Amino acid sequence: MKYAATTPYANLSPDAVLAAVEAAGVRTDGRLLALNSFENRVYQVGVEDAAPLIAKFYRGGRWRQFRPLSAQ
Repeated sequence: MKYAATTPYANLSPDAVLAAVEAAGVRTDGRLLALNSFENRVYQVGVEDAAPLIAKFYRGGRWRQFRPLSAQ
């Protein structure tokens, strides 16, 4: 099944995930593991000289504020 380029995560490639984490100031080591999630995209990202972190990408338009309250 092919998905249209307009689906919420069409451009969320592994390189884009790693680039987003690095743009937040975290130096990654290139490891990436997709985790189960019903609506969002969730990844375990390897970090240089530290424990891996969890990166969540929310579907566009889901939140009215910049980020969900659980992340503040």
